[in-house]
This record gives sequence, structure tokens and C-alpha cells, in this order.
Amino acid sequence: LNQLKLTAGTERIDNLHEFRFDRPAVDALVPQHYYLAYAADANQPLTSNQEFLLEAETSIPVLLKQLRGSNNLYQQIELLHSLSKLKGLDFGTGFGGAGVRVTVANLIDEVYFKAGNFSNRPHWEIVRYAAGLLNKVEISLSDAVTDILIDGKQITVGMAYSEASTIDAPMSHTEIAEKIDKFCREDIRDRVLTQEIIIYLGLLIKSQPTLVKGLLTLRVGYLIILLTSELAIELGMTQDTAYEKLMTLSPFEIQTRLSQVLTDYQGVGKIVFQQESLHLNQSQHQIAWVVNTIDPSVQNPPATPIDWRYQRCKDGAIVRVDRDFYPSVWRLLEHCQGITIGDKLEKRNRLDSEIILSEMTPGEKNFALRIEHLLNKIVAPEYRQLNIEALIALAALSERNPDLDIEEYIVLDVLIGHAVRLAWLDVDLPKHTTAQLDRAAFIPTNYEHYKSLAWSAFYQSSPQICANYIVKSLQFLSQIAVAS
Repeated sequence: LNQLKLTAGTERIDNLHEFRFDRPAVDALVPQHYYLAYAADANQPLTSNQEFLLEAETSIPVLLKQLRGSNNLYQQIELLHSLSKLKGLDFGTGFGGAGVRVTVANLIDEVYFKAGNFSNRPHWEIVRYAAGLLNKVEISLSDAVTDILIDGKQITVGMAYSEASTIDAPMSHTEIAEKIDKFCREDIRDRVLTQEIIIYLGLLIKSQPTLVKGLLTLRVGYLIILLTSELAIELGMTQDTAYEKLMTLSPFEIQTRLSQVLTDYQGVGKIVFQQESLHLNQSQHQIAWVVNTIDPSVQNPPATPIDWRYQRCKDGAIVRVDRDFYPSVWRLLEHCQGITIGDKLEKRNRLDSEIILSEMTPGEKNFALRIEHLLNKIVAPEYRQLNIEALIALAALSERNPDLDIEEYIVLDVLIGHAVRLAWLDVDLPKHTTAQLDRAAFIPTNYEHYKSLAWSAFYQSSPQICANYIVKSLQFLSQIAVAS
């Protein structure tokens, strides 16, 4: 009851206009028939490899066959997600038999109900997963946003750094949901968690306004990173594993942790910085921090400046790579614990070096397909191309330093993010990328306020410049490790 009070509202209604609340209205909310098998002791989270195989499966008969034979809610929701991506929520599954049409949406709704009601403690990660797939929207979102705006704050959703991801005016709950869907991470559960965070922020602003004092923009995506990082430190696990743990927490537990994170906002931010550090087996001066990648703008200077962002959009759209690209990534895995390509909080995006090197060869087609699959999951083609360039630069660095060994996973999201920041703070950025800006007006320490401009400038930099900053980023992250 105490948990419910935190998100409940009260209102006096003197006249119900002869409305009568009866039992059938409640019964209509409960699934009348169950079509999927269920066994409480079989409900176990899947391994990253199991999830990857389900994600990569495109055969509808195979997916339906596995769904019929499954009694694990975790497997069922993954299979239903694959079916919804391939055929949509209204696809008839054939589970109802003759005369009864059971859609993917019907089965997701069944899993949603079972995950919340068929055990002593709800499977919150499945509840959020199913809610995301069903596009459920909390109607109090608009009220929460209004409360935040009235307090003089604005909100950004997702990890995008652009004006389009910002909410600075009242919106309906459906408009907010559309913005969340557009900018949130690839994990469908992130959309539901983002709704929760916005609602909790609205409540906290009214009950504990000092928690957000000094914050002009409430970055929901960054708050999720802070929550994840705090869990990772507390439980001694990687960020992607901690994110999975975060999803298992109840709404009340997440609201409590959000309050704690806001209390020590700066302190938790420093923890995130330290968590991103990389430990090397060599000292800084023993490593040749130089890479030479092929840069057509240097070899054959164009008559007119190249629009590198447009070029990256074209190259990234078709994932065009050299023949040696995949073998070089395989060899790069020999120098680190693994690589995460794409969303850093998505555990199935992580390539474990020990597993890959023992099960696959550099020229194996399955390895190339796995890398290509992870790259194709990145929605923005220009960012996909940036990931390819980062892998090429890192591979070149490891070849130049054969004894280099990185003790942690290389997370490309983190590496590229720091490369953009370092490039923005460096006066050596190409002048044509920021010609429209008065750089003197931008104080380097205010980088956080100009991320969208920094990313635009980085996308317009040549591959050689980007490669150099990828290496500088790796060097910076290793220096953090030494300092800490």
C-alpha cells in the first residue's frame, strides 16, 4: 500500500451519472484463455548466446515451433519479439485452432499477465518487455512532464544529443511516447523504464525539489546510466549485466534508487567516468599511439570539401568494408577481453574474446555474419560507419603494438563518445566543421551543453582525424585507470 501511495492520486466524485461498476468489467481485463505452456521452475533468463540466436532467427515456422515447445516466459517473450519484428503484432499465430484467431499481441498480453501475476514476485523485466512490445503508455506522463516544466526544467529522452530529443513544452502522453520511441535505446524495455523515470521525476520535483537544484536539463538516458553504474559498483558486475539487474527491480525500488542518485548526482557521475577506464599491460610510453588509416581526402585532395557525414551515411547504409576487416577484428579480440558493438547496455552486443577465439576462425563466415549483424542493429548509418572506423583504428593500433593487452571489454559507444568530447575540446578540429560557430564563445568545460554540436563536427571530420581521436580516447581511458 505504501508503494501504491507514491504513485496514486485521489479525487472526489460526487456524481457518477448512474454508472454501476460490476464484476464483468474486471473480468474483461484478464485473459480468458491461455495458449502458452507455463512452468514456474522453468522461468530462467537466457544466456547472451541464446538470445543472440533467437534474435538472428528469421524463419517464422521455426519461431512458432519453438514457441509451442516453450514453457519459459523469458524464452517466450524473446520469440514473440522476433515474431512481432518480422510479422507485426496482428499476425495470426495459429495457436487458437479452428475458428479462433490468436495474434502475436494476444500472446504477448498473456505473457505480460503471467509475468505479473503467476509468481510470488513479478518478473519485472518481462513485464517491462511485454509492455514495450504492446506500446503501453502511462497516461500520467503528460502531468509529470508539466510538473517538471513548471519547475523550470526541461527533459531529454534517450541518449541522443539533439534538440529533437528535448521536451521543453507540454505534450500529450501519446506525443511523449512517440518521442521516447524515436530516441530511446534499442532495448524495448528502455521505453517503459524511461516512462517510469519521467513519472518519478515529476513526483520527486514536487516532494523533494532540492534533489534537482542546479540541474536545468534532466537527461533521462543519463540517469539510467547512473542507476546502472551504481548497481554495477555495488554488485561488482559489468554495466550491461547491471542493466539487466536494474530491469528486475520493482518500480518502487527504481524510484528509491533514483532519489539516491539525484542526491549524489556529481559523485555518481565520477563513478561512471572511472568505470569506463581501461587497464593496459604496458605503460603509456611503451605504446605507439599512432595509427595510419587510408584517408582518400589526404591521398587525393578533392577540389571541393567532402561532406563526410553524407559520405558516412552512404557507406554505413551498405556496410561496405575491406576484405581484411573481419579478420582484423578477430585479431583485435586477441588483445582484449572482448568488444561491445552498438548499445553498451545491451548484453547481446558483447563479443567475448575467449568464446569467439575458441569457436571461430578469422576467415569464418559465421564470425563475419555476427559482426555484420551487430553493426546492422545500429539504426543511424553514419554512426554505424563510425563504429566501423573505430574498429579499423583499434585493429591498426593493436597490429602496431603486438604486445598490447587490454584487461577489460572495449565498449565502442564509450570510446567514440570520449573521442567526440576530446575532439570538441581540441583546437585542431578542422575549421570547416565549425565555421558557423564562434569557438571563443564556447568554454571547453561546457562541453555537456554542446554535445549535439560536438557530434555534428565529429561526423564532418575525415576518417584519419576520427581514427586519431579514437586512439586518443583509448589513451585517455587508460590514463584514468592509472590515475585511479
